[in-house]
Amino acid sequence: MKLDLVKRFSLWIIFSFFYVSGLEMALQLSIDAQQDPNLLNTVLYTFLFNLLVGHLIVKYEKIWPIFCAMIVGAFGIIGFGYFFTEQLIDYSKELKLALVLSLPFATFVVIELKKLMDKQQAE
Repeated sequence: MKLDLVKRFSLWIIFSFFYVSGLEMALQLSIDAQQDPNLLNTVLYTFLFNLLVGHLIVKYEKIWPIFCAMIVGAFGIIGFGYFFTEQLIDYSKELKLALVLSLPFATFVVIELKKLMDKQQAE
């Protein structure tokens, strides 16, 4: 049981490296798309990317999807994006905090939408 959890969380930590690579591209695209970039619009545009990532997390993690989203967000943004690869070091602390919180919220939204769709299909 413990070995299975270690394997599962290790895979999500590895996934967080690829998450931060895609997030960096989404950040660059969202900032370049705005004439006068601001924090709110940047977070909203990257939230769409986080919805896609949240969908993948819900699809492949059946036990603790929100907890895994927190792991991916924390290790991706703070671990890989800030300390190891320094890809996100030039961005503000507020943006980094919003991005860390955005992925678990997006995963929650995907779970609720999936429940709603399942309920409608059952009727």
